[in-house]
Amino acid sequence: MEEKRFETEEFFEISLVEEVMKEFLWPVPYKVIDDGLDLFAEVVFPECTFLISDDGIGGTELEFTSYKGEDIRFSLAVALWVRNLETTDLNLIKRLSVWPNEEDMKRTIINTMVILQAYFLPFLTGNDDKLIEEAKNFINL
Repeated sequence: MEEKRFETEEFFEISLVEEVMKEFLWPVPYKVIDDGLDLFAEVVFPECTFLISDDGIGGTELEFTSYKGEDIRFSLAVALWVRNLETTDLNLIKRLSVWPNEEDMKRTIINTMVILQAYFLPFLTGNDDKLIEEAKNFINL
């Protein structure tokens, strides 16, 4: 008997990341690099780079990949965890549906940018070296 798989339609697009990021004020210039497949966007700030992608269930994942020229690999979730930060008081936009859709993807990207703006601007600008050590310590437990 053939196994049935649950597959969701993907709504993540690089152009959506670009559109949402333009709605925010960033303290330093950045570039959004298209992977050519709409699988992820690479967002490059002068001192920090991250990848943002579809998480496979209608949301996004964000992974920091470089800081001050050093290759790194940890997620936004890890950064929030090691800093013991909550997102409940950020007034994030609620999802419209449990099923993936274009509007909820945009809302999730907006929420990700709100979190970055609220907690991680110093890191994006190269002024938070301590986060690297905290993330490394957590990952290497």
